[in-house]
Amino acid sequence: MNYFKEIRERLIHIEEKMNAANLGQESGEESFHHCRDQWWGGFTYAQHGDDLIILNIFHTLGIREFRYLDIGAHHPYHISNTALLYEQGHRGINIEANPNLIALFRKYRPEDQNINVGVGMQEGVLPFYMIDDFSGRNTFSREAAEAFVREYPEFSITQIQQIPVVTLHDIVERYCGHVFPEFLSIDVEGLDYDILQSIDMENKPKIIDVEVEFAGGDNSRSIVALLREKGYFPYFRAGSNLIFVEHAWRDALL
Repeated sequence: MNYFKEIRERLIHIEEKMNAANLGQESGEESFHHCRDQWWGGFTYAQHGDDLIILNIFHTLGIREFRYLDIGAHHPYHISNTALLYEQGHRGINIEANPNLIALFRKYRPEDQNINVGVGMQEGVLPFYMIDDFSGRNTFSREAAEAFVREYPEFSITQIQQIPVVTLHDIVERYCGHVFPEFLSIDVEGLDYDILQSIDMENKPKIIDVEVEFAGGDNSRSIVALLREKGYFPYFRAGSNLIFVEHAWRDALL
């Protein structure tokens, strides 16, 4: 019995160390998952490691300070393309339509601007289809919400809220000092194409990370065609997302 008790205590001790390391809280020591040769640390908050790719692109381009606009930000850390950027000292604007989530941004990302609105083609109010209070699948697209429920019948649309929406142009004018931040992350469950159409050819981000595959389908071809017209090239596929870079920077990266 003592043998099994010792094994159990060792396993608990190992689990505690791993949990502490994963949270970056190894007391008095550098977490063992982070080697000093890892420029951005040994952790990613993004769903597909997008944050590490973004940091490397800006570093390669020689851009040491930049701002971001995160549309459909969802959560300050969970599956976030900008949380690691925040930890690295960059700042920006988080746009999240779900009123249940915006308080978390104001608590954990206080040096960002955190705005509780949706983004649409015109200013107004739109129905917001909610799977639950905190789901990343909540969306202004009824088609995307219904497609998700069909694919995962254990879920349902539990409520529909009326949420204020503004245009992308309004956000840049009101919150960005009329200048588009260098990095745009956009994940709005199937409405990404419509919003990207409104990007100003003269005032636009250097890098765009956009969700192209979602419950309702795959917009990759149409988004690639659209952003090529606007002066971007697809640089990297990160899971369900595509990362685009302004064509002017192509030679610096390839």
